[in-house]
Amino acid sequence: MPRILVIAALLAAMAAPAWADYDAAGEAREAAARKAAQQEEARRKAEMDRQPAQAEQKAMRGALGAEAQGKSDAEVKRIYEARMKGYLDQAKKVQSGGAAVPGSDMDKANAQMKAMTGKSTQDMARMTPAEQEAFAKQMEKQYGGAK
Repeated sequence: MPRILVIAALLAAMAAPAWADYDAAGEAREAAARKAAQQEEARRKAEMDRQPAQAEQKAMRGALGAEAQGKSDAEVKRIYEARMKGYLDQAKKVQSGGAAVPGSDMDKANAQMKAMTGKSTQDMARMTPAEQEAFAKQMEKQYGGAK
C-alpha cells in the first residue's frame, strides 16, 4: 500500500508543471474567436449562395412576366420548370420527326415557311448543299433577288 501512495505522489508532482501553463481565460477567448470565425464564414457562404439564387429567381420571373406576379418563389420555380419542360418536350418531338404541338411558335413558323416557299424548315434542314443552291435560285426567280 505505501508503494501505491509513493507512486501517486510522484505522478502528482510530475503533472504539476503541465497544469502551470493552462490558461482557462485564454482558452475561452480562443474558443470564442474560433466560433466567431466559423459564424462569419457561414454567413459569407450563405451570402455567396444567395446571390446566384436571387439572379436565377429574377430571370425566372422575367421569363414568366405577368404570370409570376404575386406568386411565391417556390410557385414561380415550379411554373418556370413546367414551362421549360414543355418547351424541351416539344423540341424533342420536332427533332424526332413528329409534328409540333398545334398553335406553338414552331408550328406557326413552319406553316408560314411552307406557305411562302412550299417547304418546311425541317425540309430545308435535310437538303443537300446542291439542293439548297437550286432552291435559293428558285426563290430568287420567284421573289426577285438582290439587285
